[in-house]
Amino acid sequence: VMALSAEVVAVFVTTLVAHVASEVVIFNCCPNGTIVTEDGNCRPFRIPAWAPAVYSPTEKTLYPPGTIPDDWRMQEDTMPRCNPGESPVYFESVFDLSDQPPPPTFFIFDNGSLQLTVAHVDVYPSDPARYCVNIAGCFVCMPTAEDPNPLPRVKKCCGRRAVFSGKEKSCKVHSQNLNIPNVTFIEGFPTCLEFSISGKLDDTHHLLPDGTLRSGEKIITDFCIEHLFEHPNDGISVFDCPDVTVSPRNDIRFTLYPIGFFISVFFLAVTLVASCLLPSTYHVLHWRCQTNHVACLLVGDLLLGITQISGNALNGPACVAIAISIHFMFLAAFFWLNTMCFNIWWTFRDLRPSNLDKGQEACRLRFYELYAWGGPLVIAGIAAVCDHLPEESYPNMIKPRFGEKRCWFYGDTEIFSYFFGPVAVLLLLNLTLFAATARELTCGLWKTEVVKSNTERATLGRVCLKLVVVMGVTWVADVVSWAVGGPNYLWYLTDLINALQGVLIFAVVGCQPQVWAALRRLWCLRESPSDGHPRSSSSNALPSCGEQNTSTTKGMETLC
Repeated sequence: VMALSAEVVAVFVTTLVAHVASEVVIFNCCPNGTIVTEDGNCRPFRIPAWAPAVYSPTEKTLYPPGTIPDDWRMQEDTMPRCNPGESPVYFESVFDLSDQPPPPTFFIFDNGSLQLTVAHVDVYPSDPARYCVNIAGCFVCMPTAEDPNPLPRVKKCCGRRAVFSGKEKSCKVHSQNLNIPNVTFIEGFPTCLEFSISGKLDDTHHLLPDGTLRSGEKIITDFCIEHLFEHPNDGISVFDCPDVTVSPRNDIRFTLYPIGFFISVFFLAVTLVASCLLPSTYHVLHWRCQTNHVACLLVGDLLLGITQISGNALNGPACVAIAISIHFMFLAAFFWLNTMCFNIWWTFRDLRPSNLDKGQEACRLRFYELYAWGGPLVIAGIAAVCDHLPEESYPNMIKPRFGEKRCWFYGDTEIFSYFFGPVAVLLLLNLTLFAATARELTCGLWKTEVVKSNTERATLGRVCLKLVVVMGVTWVADVVSWAVGGPNYLWYLTDLINALQGVLIFAVVGCQPQVWAALRRLWCLRESPSDGHPRSSSSNALPSCGEQNTSTTKGMETLC
């Protein structure tokens, strides 16, 4: 019995050794569910179960798709083992999951030998360990050839036959390729956890002969380039890491501007409170326009300051919603500013007194509201609707692309079409109205008997200076800085002045004599003794607190 058992064991071992010796191990470059890239990495990709094309010389036919010989074993996630003096060379395969795929780039004989079908390449490695295969291509050990003039290697984010989808934040199969001469493309993204789109190739970024990227004075080495699936005709986008983008977070602007915006918000809020202290009969029409302008500017500065300090932490739907809100609020602020400029010019035109009854004033106010709220609503509404239109149906439409790059417009073309273009028209109208108003003051009042003393002339000068602030002349520099460009430091001062616009408005509006008189009146009422006896309407309390004039005559300077 023991002899029989020993004989059975011997037969089993002999059979096992023979089976192992005859087993053909084929290397799959990547695990199942992934595809191999040109740089040897494995990228997740939704594909069905796959097997290489296998040819049987005896049967003179290919094995049925998806099947391999019984004595084969596929070993996943294994690269070829090249001999000294060899290196793995990548050959791309045209994988097509349709019912009629094109001929394969390679096939394997049932004995494990590989045959490439690439033109001008005759490779016939008989050792399966010297190659690996994948649905996307294969790596084959070949003699290393020294290239005397190697081409620079540039990363294409999604590799061949794929582009990047900004909405899905992933690569999608697409036939669009990059046509850039004298470079070797490899697949891959920047080596950082979170990358961002920092601009367009040949627009804000320029590819150098050594394969690096120049943006202004910065040289970027860790980046990739790719088309966007949603905007295939918008050129090639540049993806890089946040710490190497053109506007790094340690830029002094990201410290100064948010501080300026929040200071402006505080003073604008104080200005609104101060405006509410004015008597109800005090320049009602101008007061309404001014209050709406200040309120819109307050909300816009607050949201803009939030986006400045949030940086990359703010994204997704919240980022888009804030961008749309900022767009509407600043447009409304500029429309109300234009309304104020028109109203000031109308008041000073030909130096005629403006005597409107309540009905006329209410009618004009309704017209102003229709213009100053309706205009921004139409422009911002069109921008928001266009931003959600399908790219396939409107490929040539300029869309705002809110939230793709930041919580604002995507680039210069978008911001000019929906913001700086309309704002430039409004500012041009404001400048015209400012010039006309200043001319009436200087050439009209100056030569008349209204202005008789140097004090009155100084008052007239202060009026013109206030007009510069109230009519938003400083905003012109913001549009000019955007249009002209140049180094950022050239525009630090003007940008900071506009960020602190609330302080200037408070100095002009919140510090008027009428506001101080109202504060003194409130202070006197608070300090007056409350003895329960009714006070006479002829009380002299107000004059004792410094209220010098209760006449309804409105001074020239207070109209601003």
